[in-house]
Amino acid sequence: MSREPLFTRRFAALWLFQFFTFFAAFQLFPAIPLRILELGGTTAAAGSFLAVYTFASAFSAPMTGTIADRIGRRRMLVIASVLFIAFSVAYGLVQWLPLLLLIGVVHGSIWSGILSSASALMTEFIPVSRRTEGLAYWGLAPTTAIAVAPAIGLLVYRWGWLTLCLELALLSCCTALWGMRLPGLDARSARELPRVHELWDWSVVKATLSLAVVNFGYGGITSYVVILSHQRGITPDSLFFTSFTLTIIVVRVFTSRLGDRFGPKVLLYPAFAAMPVSFALLARASDRTELVASAILFGLGIGASMPAFMTFIVTHTDEAQRGRTFGSMVWAIDTGIGVGSLITGAIGQRYGLGTAFAAAAALSCLAIPIFIAASRGVRGTAVAPAAEHAGT
Repeated sequence: MSREPLFTRRFAALWLFQFFTFFAAFQLFPAIPLRILELGGTTAAAGSFLAVYTFASAFSAPMTGTIADRIGRRRMLVIASVLFIAFSVAYGLVQWLPLLLLIGVVHGSIWSGILSSASALMTEFIPVSRRTEGLAYWGLAPTTAIAVAPAIGLLVYRWGWLTLCLELALLSCCTALWGMRLPGLDARSARELPRVHELWDWSVVKATLSLAVVNFGYGGITSYVVILSHQRGITPDSLFFTSFTLTIIVVRVFTSRLGDRFGPKVLLYPAFAAMPVSFALLARASDRTELVASAILFGLGIGASMPAFMTFIVTHTDEAQRGRTFGSMVWAIDTGIGVGSLITGAIGQRYGLGTAFAAAAALSCLAIPIFIAASRGVRGTAVAPAAEHAGT
């Protein structure tokens, strides 16, 4: 029996949209701390932009996801891309640091609309029988963009901050035009906008806490693994991220079909189990071998857990409210990353980064118990159970 096609034109179109959106964003992120220093900001202020941006994205995601369900997910992508043009130009012109951070807050809030809407729209394009595989390949769009964008952004930055911002504005203009050509209907929902407490799908949030405790360590890695490498004399600086990225690609290409064949939990539990081992190895890593081993285990965990988790959640939630569903996931995951970055820094400054990553290892041990307990309740406010997946 032939399988339903996965790599369709609409899949490719949305994949490219996501790639170029992340390609633009991750040119900005490594360069803007340098701009803040140019404006006379401190090192702490330079590092605060990403934290402000992440928390703004996290806490607005349920709202922007819900709005996307009402106005149309493709329409949300286009609106966000158009606004990104304005943000890019504003970054280039503003010279007052508080205003720059305020723009970051608004930008981060709209960014969450991209995250929620694009993922929700992609679930419409992926055949149910190949959902885990499709979401795994979907996740490679940001992974690939993040792998190449920072170096290009810093290269363009050599020609000046305004040059970089104009390039980002041009990219956002292209994604806006591309978004207008994306397939899919933009029918408006007749439902009333929910009350504030209804913006979150709490059954999804509870299950996503299993990812949040893992992403606590992810936040620490993103901010401090390069510093850890410096402290321990491990070179090159990019070794962890290179090994991590390559592992994600291999895992998603070669294992994602198992989730469709045997159910997402077959991938999810081993992935969660790999995380504490990865953080524990990182806490004591003293050479390249140990650092690479930690990166491979972490790549295995992230590479397998995200598509498997999304498959589980999407299977058990209402298609009409997928924007809210993904918004709730973004809220929990990004909060974990943001809090993890801040607390890892605080622990690292007082007790050392090894102790901070050991704490992340201990916390990530809770992922499986949390998921087992919370997943029983993923039949809540946004749920339309699918009988054929009841066993997953």
